[in-house]
Amino acid sequence: MPHRTGTIPFPRLLALAWLVLALVSGGAVAQESGEDSPGERVSDKAAIESLLKDQTVYGRYASGLAWSEYHSPDGRTAYRENDCVYAGHWWVADGLVCFRYDAFNGGRPACFRLYRRNDRLSFYYPTRFGSWILNAYTIDRRPGNPDKMPVEGQSCVGV
Repeated sequence: MPHRTGTIPFPRLLALAWLVLALVSGGAVAQESGEDSPGERVSDKAAIESLLKDQTVYGRYASGLAWSEYHSPDGRTAYRENDCVYAGHWWVADGLVCFRYDAFNGGRPACFRLYRRNDRLSFYYPTRFGSWILNAYTIDRRPGNPDKMPVEGQSCVGV
């Protein structure tokens, strides 16, 4: 029988280090209560739609990269990042807000938990470990499509 010295086996140590790195660099883990809370979870379909439908949100990813997105009442979207605009779709399913863009994630949908703290909305995505990590947050929200971002057309290939 091997002698236990109190050390963590390398594969577990590597997994633990990866998890810590992901949590530190990827953003905050969603918590439902306490001072570090991302705010109130918004999971009701009508409530999510009232926050996003016919609204343009301006935000930042956890990494700091700026973005904006218009949510048309008919479920189409226009997403801007790095001076490129991409047309896609949005909807609410199972208490999550979902988006699909042909140019991202292989065209597969990505769904997020939505949280609200005052005027700020935060979008959290699930990890393989069952926790939810901050993906992006808003810094402003305006009615309609003031930037006239197109909800149809080809994806931007770069400027």
